[in-house]
Amino acid sequence: MQASLLAQFVPTVRNYLPIAAGALRLPALSFALATLLGAMLWNAGFLLAGYAMRDGVHDLPTVALRIMAVVLALEVTFFIALRARWHRVARG
Repeated sequence: MQASLLAQFVPTVRNYLPIAAGALRLPALSFALATLLGAMLWNAGFLLAGYAMRDGVHDLPTVALRIMAVVLALEVTFFIALRARWHRVARG
């Protein structure tokens, strides 16, 4: 179920994971719980970013740039952590 949790942080994968989960006959409850937890973590990042920017400049280009920077930082952090985990697993 780690895959369904982690998939919430990868936009394209997030859309198609339920199809793969159904085809692989993954347990519905554990899949739903992992998906719910992943979605909550992903959305919490956006809520915290919005809360942090609430008193800043309110023109659209500035806000859009800040949001893109936060999303990029979150995804880069996620991929670095995932790569580090793969290296640990590969080493044994």
